[in-house]
Amino acid sequence: MIEHVGHEYMDEFFACCESYLAEDGILVLQFISIAEERYDQYRKRPDFIKEYIFPGGCLPSLARVMSAMTTSSRFSIEHVENIGPNYYTTLMHWRDNFMANKDQVLKLGFDEKFIRIWEFYLIYSAAGFKSRAVGDYQVRMLFSLVQATVG
Repeated sequence: MIEHVGHEYMDEFFACCESYLAEDGILVLQFISIAEERYDQYRKRPDFIKEYIFPGGCLPSLARVMSAMTTSSRFSIEHVENIGPNYYTTLMHWRDNFMANKDQVLKLGFDEKFIRIWEFYLIYSAAGFKSRAVGDYQVRMLFSLVQATVG
């Protein structure tokens, strides 16, 4: 869901997570990311997904997430894993299931344009994961064992 927080509010997101999590709590965050070298240009421009699927959404880079986490909270990283290469298969299965149930979707009142947009979205996203243009990170965070002392 951090993809919907936006660049401007990411620091606040981690500060809120810290305030609601118990001292012995664990924060596990899964998010779709874009490469750091493309992040600034990407976040300032419209694209298909931001226009038709997730208005206002913005894929963060892993570096942006880590920067917000370290500057706005006491979290430290315990584990990071990119499951993006496996997400290609998931999205293709979703596309197959969606198209196999196209008639039921139409009966719900959606039109052919909706079908085409969502089929394109699923294939477009799958291609992004297969080419590693985007990633799908799972990050496990704990409160830092070393607490800074002020004063």
